[in-house]
Amino acid sequence: MALRLTPSQRPHGAQRMFSSTTLTVEALIVFFAALVSHQLNPEDRVPVWTISLISAVLLLACAGMLKKRAWPYALGAVLQIPILLLGLWVSAMWIVGVLFAVLYVYGVLKGHALDREKDAVDARYWAAHPEQADTPGT
Repeated sequence: MALRLTPSQRPHGAQRMFSSTTLTVEALIVFFAALVSHQLNPEDRVPVWTISLISAVLLLACAGMLKKRAWPYALGAVLQIPILLLGLWVSAMWIVGVLFAVLYVYGVLKGHALDREKDAVDARYWAAHPEQADTPGT
């Protein structure tokens, strides 16, 4: 079975909701990790803030681009790497980064499965009720 990450045509599908929520919360966590590192590692403030701010902005941008394309889902997976690397300065980020990476991948895969199931249910309903297909507002 080939894995297809093509987003559902649903405007508010489960895959998009799970993924964008995870990426947005992760952007906040990255910012807070930078604040922690700011006090713990004063000699490494520039690289930590650079990685953190760029990662946070990219996470938020990626969350906003999930609507119609598949490549932002792959970008979200790649953005998990700099989050894990923040563990070099804030050791808790090793655990938090792994947890968010797992949560993101689970949200993408399970959300896709849920959207596929919802699309199948909708298709069966519209096949059984073709008279309602032309009704505006449904």
